[in-house]
Amino acid sequence: MASAFELVCKHPNTLPNPTAGIDNIKVQKDQSDPFAPDEVEEILATIGKQWGEVFQDYFEFSMFAGLRASDQIALMWEDVDLRLGRVVVRRARVMGQNKERTKTHVEREVELNGRALAALHRQRARTQAVGKQVFYNPATSRAYVDEQKQLQVWTRSLRTSQVRYRPPKECRDTSVTLALMAGANPVWVANQHGYSVQVMMRGYAKWIPSADKGSNLAAVNQAIGHTSEARKNMI
Repeated sequence: MASAFELVCKHPNTLPNPTAGIDNIKVQKDQSDPFAPDEVEEILATIGKQWGEVFQDYFEFSMFAGLRASDQIALMWEDVDLRLGRVVVRRARVMGQNKERTKTHVEREVELNGRALAALHRQRARTQAVGKQVFYNPATSRAYVDEQKQLQVWTRSLRTSQVRYRPPKECRDTSVTLALMAGANPVWVANQHGYSVQVMMRGYAKWIPSADKGSNLAAVNQAIGHTSEARKNMI
């Protein structure tokens, strides 16, 4: 807020800045809290049992493709290439309004893994012939305008399951971490999910198999050991 007033009060505007001397409060960023593979399967099974295959496929695509919810509900069949197994993310739907841009204002192509692609093939039979949007709300037979119904399904399903509750946004984090744990190149994973490499390494490095896990300390100890042996030989 203080920075906004600074901009307004810049020269030649002579208005005094009412926030002068007040620093912006630093906000602690929440850490990613993705679902483990067994949790993913339990959640999807519970959703399928309680709400049916349409919602099950919606969340399976969410967990394995990793689109933002605003991107997923705006996804159109013209953005999908089932033959090549790819989708182009170029639009979003926010608060019921269609935006011809993504959150980052950058269009990206997403290569679909087998689980995400299978969900789209099943969805094709339901919606490709009846409209532009890929995902429709089965309760209304219309395209989603927001994320309220999905949140209801998600909340009630996790309440029933044995999985610790996390919000639906963790589906995206789950897609990222599943890819990293499988050994995918972090640069590729970052591009897939519309992240910068810096964000990827800062937020998800601990899920990379080649991340520390004691390897750095082991390297230091090995070097120290070699040094100790060399000194002994000199005495």
